[in-house]
Amino acid sequence: MLESKWGLRFIALLLAIFFYLSVNNVFGNIFSNDNLSQNSSKTIEDVPVEIIYNSKDLHVTKAPETVNVTVSGPQSKLLKIENTDDIKVAVDLSNAKAGKYKEDYIVKGLSNDINYNVKPKQAYVTLENKETKTMHVQADIGKDDIDPNYKVKDSSVEPNSVKVTGGREQLKKIAYLKATYKEANKLSQDTSDVADVTAFDKSLNKLDVNIQPNQVKLNVKLQEYSKKVKVKINKKGRLPDGASLDDITLDENEIEIYGNRDDLQDINEIEANVDLNNITESTDQNVQLKLPDKVKKSDPDEITAHISLK
Repeated sequence: MLESKWGLRFIALLLAIFFYLSVNNVFGNIFSNDNLSQNSSKTIEDVPVEIIYNSKDLHVTKAPETVNVTVSGPQSKLLKIENTDDIKVAVDLSNAKAGKYKEDYIVKGLSNDINYNVKPKQAYVTLENKETKTMHVQADIGKDDIDPNYKVKDSSVEPNSVKVTGGREQLKKIAYLKATYKEANKLSQDTSDVADVTAFDKSLNKLDVNIQPNQVKLNVKLQEYSKKVKVKINKKGRLPDGASLDDITLDENEIEIYGNRDDLQDINEIEANVDLNNITESTDQNVQLKLPDKVKKSDPDEITAHISLK
C-alpha cells in the first residue's frame, strides 16, 4: 500500500512537470517547425567542376577545377547539404566548338527552394581540337634522388615512347616528357621501378594532356660518385747548383676523384708534388698525388711529370 502511494505521487509529479513545460511552450520552442523552416545559409568550399563537352573531338586546355558554392534557404533543407558530394557543379559546352568561352555555372542536386551563389561567378574555358602524337620519354633522375655516394651511370625507359593526346596548341608546347619515380628515396643501388610520365613546356611548367601509358618502367644503373678536377704542380726541393729548370709538364692535367658528392663539392684541384732535389738532367718522374682526407681514391692514382732542364 505504501509503495502504491509513492508511485502515485511520483506519477503526479511527472504530470505536473509536463503540464508546466507545456504551458510555457518549452516543447514548442524545441520542436517547433518554425526553427527548421527559418532561412539560413552556408558555404561549401572546393566543389569539383564538371565540364560537359564533345570529348571525342575536343580537349579542355583551360578550365576551373573547383568553386565555392554558397547555398541559402530553409534550415531543414540545408542540413542535408554537408559536403562537396551533395552538390554537382557543371559547365555545359556540349554544343561548343574549339574556342574560348565564358559561361555560367549550372548547380545540380538542390531543391527548388534553395538559392545558390557560385564564386567565381563565371567559368573561363578553352577548348581545342584534339590531336594525338607519339613522343619520346626521357628518364628524369635528379641528384636529390640519389645517395650522395653515387651517381647515375646509365638510365633507360620502357617503353621509351608514348601516345600523347591533347589540344593542338598544347601539344606544340611540349618540350619534355619526363619519367619520374613515384617514390625515389636516395637510391644506392641499381633500380627498376614504375615511373610516372609528365609533360612539361620549355620552362618546366606542367601541361594538361592525356598520356598513354602514363606509367613506364624506369631503369637506373649507378656507379660511385666522382668528378674531374685539375692537377696543380707543386714544386718541392731545389735543383743542384748549375742546373736550370726550363719546364714541367704532366701527362695528365685532369684526374677523376671519388667520394661523397657533398664532400667533393668544393674540391676543384689536386696537388702533384714534383721533387727537384738531385735532378741534374731532363727526366721523367712518377708523382704521387696528394689527396685530401675526404677523397677516397683517384684515377689515376699517380701521374708522370716531365721535367725539362735548360
